[in-house]
Amino acid sequence: MANRAPLAVIADLSLATAGGEAITVAADGQVITVTLPRLWSRRWAPGPLADRGQRAALLDRLHHGLQSADLTLRFKVRRQVVAQLAPQSRPTPLSRLLGLGAMEVRLLPLVRALLRQAPAQQRA
Repeated sequence: MANRAPLAVIADLSLATAGGEAITVAADGQVITVTLPRLWSRRWAPGPLADRGQRAALLDRLHHGLQSADLTLRFKVRRQVVAQLAPQSRPTPLSRLLGLGAMEVRLLPLVRALLRQAPAQQRA
């Protein structure tokens, strides 16, 4: 069987939450980056993401899709890459604790993102 050529994704998308905060999705070839305004919002975990078992199954399917397409999905908060799901990703102890499957949760960038002030707070 011949190797599949990787999928190239080119995107630049901006979304607004119900509260008016910006979420951006950008892709340049093999890496898709989702930039979130903050680490957590009650509105970000509805449906299957709220249930640990469903969340794990959903992330497992997503991981297999990323492996097939040779794509990497990164999550950034306040300029820090706090998590990544790539074809070669393996669970970290923190991702296991949070029920995030093979998502590589990066502890130090996560702490940095938590400690940084939000842009609106910096201006005040």
